[in-house]
Amino acid sequence: MCSGLFVRDELSWNHTAASMSLLANINASKGKKFKPEDFHPYMQVLKNKPATKKTAEELYEHFKDF
Repeated sequence: MCSGLFVRDELSWNHTAASMSLLANINASKGKKFKPEDFHPYMQVLKNKPATKKTAEELYEHFKDF
């Protein structure tokens, strides 16, 4: 049930972020463009997440002493 609420909340934010970016683009100065991702709180969390790309061998070497 909790995951269903999360999906519904995210879909609502998709709609809200699109509306907010449209309004911001209407009132923006020349050259300034906004995207829905600029206003979507779930997308901002995903953007700020550090990307880790380590192979299994590197992880094995790092943790084999434990």
